Amino acid sequence: MIDVAAVIGAGVMGKGIARHLDANGCEVILIESDLTQLANANVELMESRVRLSKNISDCYEADYVIEAVNENLRLKKDLFAKLSPNLACNTIIASNTSSLLISDLATAVTHNERFVGVHYNNPADLNPIVEIIPTEATMPGLSQDLKDWYRNTGKQPVVCKDTIGFVLNRQSLPYINEAVRCLDTVTPGAADAIAIRELGVGLGPFAGMNLVGLKVMAAASMNLALLGSGYGAAELLQQKATGGESRWVIESNPDLQGADTVAVKNRLLGAMLFPGKDILDQSLCSREDLHLICVDALGYQHSSPELLSQLPKDEIRRLLASYRSSESG
Repeated sequence: MIDVAAVIGAGVMGKGIARHLDANGCEVILIESDLTQLANANVELMESRVRLSKNISDCYEADYVIEAVNENLRLKKDLFAKLSPNLACNTIIASNTSSLLISDLATAVTHNERFVGVHYNNPADLNPIVEIIPTEATMPGLSQDLKDWYRNTGKQPVVCKDTIGFVLNRQSLPYINEAVRCLDTVTPGAADAIAIRELGVGLGPFAGMNLVGLKVMAAASMNLALLGSGYGAAELLQQKATGGESRWVIESNPDLQGADTVAVKNRLLGAMLFPGKDILDQSLCSREDLHLICVDALGYQHSSPELLSQLPKDEIRRLLASYRSSESG
């Protein structure tokens, strides 16, 4: 289905996507106009077969073109308006956006029946989850064809509705932002330790933010806040990102003595349950796909669908009410 793939944007995500496509037999062209980014990619991808270019025209003959440029609506729409008229009639066109609506981007795409969202999760070459987001204009069968292709590469593709944050960000960011709000009682290292010990997550929320970058997390959180109550962006995260900070300082051996471990655990648990219930209530994806996202992408020991089915209803109501109270300030 995909023999020649072009990735536009040589940032962290673009390089990861290029690695994944290259590892699965595609001829890959990575395009970047910023010469510094291009030089960095040349060093990092030296042992791969990925070809680097600064010329957008080098992707015109590709079977599959996926953009991974900065999360800016105008930038992406301008790119698609320039790019899409020059592509072959059977080229699949995709955006790796994590926060913009695919339907908004589709208005700039010529032949938008071949346009779809394909959202890799960081690190793109290693994390198994890929969200596939069609629009109403996407031709029938394309989402399933992509899902089959990605599954054959070892990914766990899930098809999601085109909504703010799709499913992965909608599920994960309330938990991330609640962890930041927990700094009113604990340190970043203590919050990570409690999440790992009490909730069984593979990576603490602050370590996860450091992996992705505070600027990216803050921007995605502000976008998700458009959904309203329950999806508020933590003020401290926004302040740190705006101030140019890229990482949290996480102490290696946090002192949990005196920490209200149960309270922090319950706040984080409520922040996992709230979006999971919302996603299922709105049928944004299947229960099975939400389980995959929670376990395989986010590293939860127990997915939100599992918790919603296993915990007593009174306990769920209490945790949700407590989370909503904390989130609203």
